[in-house]
Amino acid sequence: MTICLAYAPTEPGRAALRHCVAEARATGCDVLVVNAARDWHDTPAELDDDAVREVEEQLDGAGVTWRWHEGPHGLSGADEILTAVEEVDVTLVVIGVTDRSHVQKRIVSDTTKQVLLDASCAVLAVRADHEAPAFA
Repeated sequence: MTICLAYAPTEPGRAALRHCVAEARATGCDVLVVNAARDWHDTPAELDDDAVREVEEQLDGAGVTWRWHEGPHGLSGADEILTAVEEVDVTLVVIGVTDRSHVQKRIVSDTTKQVLLDASCAVLAVRADHEAPAFA
């Protein structure tokens, strides 16, 4: 079984990483990491060395088996995540969501909305201000 982590070097992305680690440890699942970092045109953005190291340290430190997704490049964030879900038979997607104002809470980002509506598996949407569950 595989969990797909939609990672971006943001507070919601780091929250998703923490929750993904907890879920993988609790279930014994492998993790497939998708670079979900995008610029304002939804064009893929390269992760810097610090972001890559953060993912590696968190997953390796937890003893989780994981790998980066090596799929087609140039896709939108949602399409890249959904492609990974289908290619690897993912059972859960973990994605961070941005905290929004009262009015904005009625609006979800296009990436999150598409993943929530189109993923063929469960999706865990994590807010940055929520702590991951602690597992032994």
